[in-house]
Amino acid sequence: MLNLKCLVQGNNVPFIDILIFAVIAVLLVLRLRSVLGQKTGYEDSGRGKEATERFEQQPIPIRPDVRPAANDGHGMDALRRADPSFSESQFLDGAKAAFGMILSAYAEGDMAQLKRLLSYDLLQTFTQSIQQRVGDREELSIKIEDISHVSVLNTQVSDNMASITVDFHSVQTRMITDEKGNVIEDEGTGKLELVDIWTFERDLTLADPNWKLAETESPEDEA
Repeated sequence: MLNLKCLVQGNNVPFIDILIFAVIAVLLVLRLRSVLGQKTGYEDSGRGKEATERFEQQPIPIRPDVRPAANDGHGMDALRRADPSFSESQFLDGAKAAFGMILSAYAEGDMAQLKRLLSYDLLQTFTQSIQQRVGDREELSIKIEDISHVSVLNTQVSDNMASITVDFHSVQTRMITDEKGNVIEDEGTGKLELVDIWTFERDLTLADPNWKLAETESPEDEA
């Protein structure tokens, strides 16, 4: 019968020590695999920083249909910087035509025409006045006899919105009648010499070249 103790003693390293070394080696291998297979967070922080820097350096796209903010300012020079194609003479011709069209549409209660020519807020004001007149069963007639003077009082560009205030001097015949056609005498009727101060606006970011009436007043309102 073989003597196991003798076989082991025949070697320089005891058998039990070999087993211990083998177990230690296995544990070291497992430990290294577990450590090398994990992310410590340090590696990701470097890559995350680079990604953030690349993102921050990306230019922000600008919508092609929106123009950059125009140079704010007062006067015709500011408007011409914002819109080099602007012509004061053509604008005044258009404003003079709009003056007649708006007054006629207001008298006739033509909401479709007023919607094209007025800003949203002013349209609400005109609508309320027309509805009041209809409720009272009254009709208004406005005839422009003459427009003797049209001039620009003020021009402004702010946040891509251009505004021009225009001074109109006109002679108008106004008449109000009741449901039976009887003329209602009023201080606002008859042949009148009137001064109207109207402010037109246009959004410079839009391709639409048309101006809309945004505000109306008279010298008495400013007094």
